[in-house]
Amino acid sequence: MKRMATLKWVLSFSVAFSLLFSTLSFAGNPLITSSFSGVWDQPEQESQGIILQIGEQAEDQKVGIAYWFTYGPDLNTQWYLGVGPVTGNEIAMTLYTASDIGFMAANLEGDENVLPVGTLNLVFHNCNKGTASYTLDEMVEGEDVVVEADSGEFPIKRISSIYHQRCSGGISDDTPKGGKPLDLSVKLLPVAEDSSAEGKAKFWERTERVDFKVEVENLEDGAYTLEICGGTEDAVQFELPVALGQGELEFRSPLGDEEDKLPLNFDPRDCMIEVLSGEDVVLTSGEAVLSE
Repeated sequence: MKRMATLKWVLSFSVAFSLLFSTLSFAGNPLITSSFSGVWDQPEQESQGIILQIGEQAEDQKVGIAYWFTYGPDLNTQWYLGVGPVTGNEIAMTLYTASDIGFMAANLEGDENVLPVGTLNLVFHNCNKGTASYTLDEMVEGEDVVVEADSGEFPIKRISSIYHQRCSGGISDDTPKGGKPLDLSVKLLPVAEDSSAEGKAKFWERTERVDFKVEVENLEDGAYTLEICGGTEDAVQFELPVALGQGELEFRSPLGDEEDKLPLNFDPRDCMIEVLSGEDVVLTSGEAVLSE
């Protein structure tokens, strides 16, 4: 019977970040934060589910670690360990399994007993529901098939969370508790030399709330696009209407009852911020980023 490796095995594997996602994130998707950690049930399957932890690896990379409890070909319990990078509302994980490890076995040198066996991708629709899709490669030991080749998907539903931690699907869920207030801003400058257009982006972080605001002025009236983190896997776009030469967008996390604001389910820090007319950039922060 297969048994899943402990968390110390998790940290011995580097997460593959070679696949960059070009799909833009939009306002309806939640941002996966530490508050997504917890137990997720498979409501359509009996006594099966996922224990998920959102952690951190080197260089502030957010990573998902999942223990998937299910059953193998012999109908005995089967554990898989998933590890992979977090991107927006998705986690793309490599699945591992362990063999030839007995109950309370002594620590083993190396990782020959831990092998990749497929993939597990989690996509969250909100803080309490999501969809899991998987692929499994056949694994044979001697004459026994211990993992059958398979693929499919199933819904997942949260049944527990971290004690006293609220999930909003926004950036504030990752705000350090007790941290000092943070006020950042950056100017948006015109690309055309003869343009009088200008703008500014502001970011406020408090323990209980995070706000982000972009203001522009001296632009011709019309519909523009606000793009943040353009050209990266974290890119987001929003429609920015301009009337009487001025326009603004406000974001907040948690959103609460603020109907005139958008959910702040992305992180604009360390990103280029641009305003586009069609495909042409009219205002940009250039190489500057939000700073105090």
